[in-house]
Amino acid sequence: MPDESEQSSTARLARTNSRGFDLGGAEKQAPGGIAHETGELHRLLVESVDEYAIFALDTDGFILSWNAGAQRFKGYTADEIIGKHFSIFYPAEKIEEGWPEYELREAARLGRFEDEGWRIRKDGSRFWANVVITALHDSDGRLVGYGKVTRDLTERRLAEEALRESEERFRLIVEGVKDYAIFMLDPTGHITTWNEGARRLKGYSADEIVGQHFSVFYPPEARALNHPQHELEIAKAKGAYEEEGWRVRKDGTRFWANVLITALRRPDETLAGFAKVTRDLTERRAAQERALDAARRVAAEEAAREVAEANRSRTDQLQRLTAALSAARTIREVGQVVFEQALPAVDAAAGAMGMVDDKGEWITVRSDRGYGEVPAWARTIRVSDGLPMAEAVRTGQPVILRTRADRDRLFPNVRDLLKDYAGTTVWPLTARGKIAGAISIHFKEDFDDDAVELMKAFAQQASQALERAMLYQAESQARERADEANRAKSEFLAAMSHELRTPLNAIAGYADLIAMGVRGPVTEEQRDDLERIKRSQQHLLGIINDILNYSRIEAGQATYEFSAVPISEAMAAVGHMIEPQAASKGLSVDVRECPADVVAWADRSKVDQILINLVSNAVKFTKSGCVTLSCVWQDANHVTLTVTDTGVGIPDEQLEKIFEPFVQVGRSLTQQHEGTGLGLAISRDLARGMGGEISVVSEVGEGSTFTLSLPRPAPAPYA
Repeated sequence: MPDESEQSSTARLARTNSRGFDLGGAEKQAPGGIAHETGELHRLLVESVDEYAIFALDTDGFILSWNAGAQRFKGYTADEIIGKHFSIFYPAEKIEEGWPEYELREAARLGRFEDEGWRIRKDGSRFWANVVITALHDSDGRLVGYGKVTRDLTERRLAEEALRESEERFRLIVEGVKDYAIFMLDPTGHITTWNEGARRLKGYSADEIVGQHFSVFYPPEARALNHPQHELEIAKAKGAYEEEGWRVRKDGTRFWANVLITALRRPDETLAGFAKVTRDLTERRAAQERALDAARRVAAEEAAREVAEANRSRTDQLQRLTAALSAARTIREVGQVVFEQALPAVDAAAGAMGMVDDKGEWITVRSDRGYGEVPAWARTIRVSDGLPMAEAVRTGQPVILRTRADRDRLFPNVRDLLKDYAGTTVWPLTARGKIAGAISIHFKEDFDDDAVELMKAFAQQASQALERAMLYQAESQARERADEANRAKSEFLAAMSHELRTPLNAIAGYADLIAMGVRGPVTEEQRDDLERIKRSQQHLLGIINDILNYSRIEAGQATYEFSAVPISEAMAAVGHMIEPQAASKGLSVDVRECPADVVAWADRSKVDQILINLVSNAVKFTKSGCVTLSCVWQDANHVTLTVTDTGVGIPDEQLEKIFEPFVQVGRSLTQQHEGTGLGLAISRDLARGMGGEISVVSEVGEGSTFTLSLPRPAPAPYA
């Protein structure tokens, strides 16, 4: 700092002119000279400027002059400040470090010194100043002082400081954001900044990634399509670009990103670069996909449920229709099921069922519903006609016409007949391996695939029902013819039996008269002949009785008189009757003892007839040995009698045939047995007529065992 004597000297020098300028040189010029005018203009210029503080310093830094601008923003008047050292304007810290003297030295050395910094006003307030100090030299180059120009930049400084602080806050915010990758790109797409969120999201440090092209974050397929550049072009043209897509981290893994690219422009609208914000939406996308999958699963389950419900409903409907068709016994009944149940099940408005004739040339409508009056030509049509039903019969394939336009185009002949119906289906019916007919079904509204599937399934069931009905009808007709033939046969046999029994009885009577000698003496030879005649008459009469009995049974004319039959009595009676026949062949009949309480509920005469047939057959087909008749309790409800022989036996394949009428085991041209072959057939029918049964087991060469099972009497109710 200058001492007080220097300040006093400077003050005296400054007082030589109130404005601080030495005008001696100017006064030496003649008034009105160029130099005088120039100096005066310079003085006026400096004093009138109030936006700048312009003043002069001596070589030591003491103030020599002061202008209006200096007084305006420093607060000192000329009288207050001239002669003071210019360091008065500097903060204490700057004075302590010798900054004012440094400025003068640098200005003297370089000719000029410029600086910005804080300065002090008279009131102690600070302002930010731009300072230019210029060294002043005389004509000899000797330093004579300094010119100092100060400009108040406080407002600009505050604005810059606010901007700097704002930018700093923004930088801190950007760098502090960890959930978003926020970085800058230059106009070509190269990375210029990098924040913490970008490092965490993409895996690159700032040193690794700054300067690289941002396409490094894109999958190969996106780079192959030049998609990164496409994004920049859109952002440049529209101001911003946003999308979602796959991006790639440093380690190669992919993540689903939301990307926003914003074009940054200078005040002159030139492109400065781009701001890019990237957010990781992988988890959100996964959650969305999970939600979407869940929604799809729910939708699929709902669709499956609806399909299952539709299938169940269709199945239920089909089961009901099938049950109804199963009960149908005639073609007419099948038609009733079609029109009364099937048509409502598929919301059909009308239908018809046609049957093909035996030659396969004509189709006759057997039943219909919903048409109103059907013209005669439509009730009987040729298979070759161009009609929907004829088409189905001819091709064996269903005809499905979903629209009226299709039907009218393909089958114009039915346009008027079916004008009230929107759609038509025709289903061929198969029976006995060929097309037997068809069902036409017509709809007022559109029909769906479920209806088609139901109709298809129903047509199959209807075909089976139609085949059953046709078989049932054929069977019924055959049964009626057979019943008629059986009745005629039974009537014939009954008549013939009656006609034959009369002369046979006469033969027996006349043979007895001759044997009694009514016509004269009879020799022994003649008596033997009469016995042969009598045996032949009895045999023939037995055959006729068997035929008559069988015809009655077959015709359902047999009658039964049920009562409690003691089995032991029936067995004893039959044994006595068969003993002579067995003795004539050298056989024995062993009638086993049967408890007296073994009782059957049956017709006694029918039981005797069955036992006689069984035991006599056993004797007939046994050459040696014995025939055994026995009884046992079968169970609480039945009594069992067995006839066992030691005869020829019966082959397995003939065990059931022997119960057929007119069949005898071993019958041939060279070996015959007496009888008609009706005995076992009659016996089984009689047993069954009484609620019993006859069965047989046999071993060829060993013998046979016939078993008769009869019901026991019902127990008496408790009193």
